Amino acid sequence: MNCRSAAWLGIPLVLAAACSREFTGGGDLRAKKVVLQREVQGLRELVGGLERGESILPPNDVAVAIDDGLVRDLIAAQLPFELDVDRFHAELKEAQVQFRGSPVVRLRGVVRLKEHADVEAAITALGAIEQIQIDGASGTLRARIAIDHIGLEKAAGLEALVSRGALDELARTIRLQLKDQLPAIQIPVKVSQQIELPAITSGPVRLEGARMPIEVAVSRVMATQGRLWIAIRFKPGDLVKTNDAPEAGDTRAADVGASLDGPGAAGAKDAAKQEGGRR
Repeated sequence: MNCRSAAWLGIPLVLAAACSREFTGGGDLRAKKVVLQREVQGLRELVGGLERGESILPPNDVAVAIDDGLVRDLIAAQLPFELDVDRFHAELKEAQVQFRGSPVVRLRGVVRLKEHADVEAAITALGAIEQIQIDGASGTLRARIAIDHIGLEKAAGLEALVSRGALDELARTIRLQLKDQLPAIQIPVKVSQQIELPAITSGPVRLEGARMPIEVAVSRVMATQGRLWIAIRFKPGDLVKTNDAPEAGDTRAADVGASLDGPGAAGAKDAAKQEGGRR
């Protein structure tokens, strides 16, 4: 990825150069490295497709745009999230979401010693939204949060009782346990997976009921400039009959809104008689 491509995408040029830098030091620098690696990887894939002449999103798919503020609110609605790890109790209470090259998520909270509730450290869980797919049962979009890094900050109180090595091991254990325990994100976008064609059961024309299944899948995801673009591919299946239509032979005039005794019926009868006499 070159600087011109990064600028075209509205991404600060520092990201283009960051992938070649060496990060050393504490948790804060490691967290920055994780974010930049995800953003640079996302931008490389996007720019690579453009350089090959590909569309940003598949041309025949339906694109859905989700604002990062909406996703933040969806995650925050499921907080706080609490987790016990050995002698420690972790609580994640706040969410930050940033869509810029990668759908980055930060969850912030505290971790405490169970036997010393007043001794705590600030905790940050850093990751991204992944596994965006369509739930087969509800038809809504679902996603999960992948945790890449756990940072412990302002841990002076804990460090007085726990070694730095033990805190590093605690961070690693929390990250591994959060992997499967964080609740899924339910994105309020529903995708129809079939088309129902009801049977026509009254009137002179009767039609059988049918159903057309539709195969749907998320084909591509792109995060840029505060929005998450989700491309959805639709593949219609074969029509399947759901129920039979009744016979049309028993249809009466009243079924179609006509009557031989209503207004104008007498004139219609006279016209028919005159036509018969001329014959």
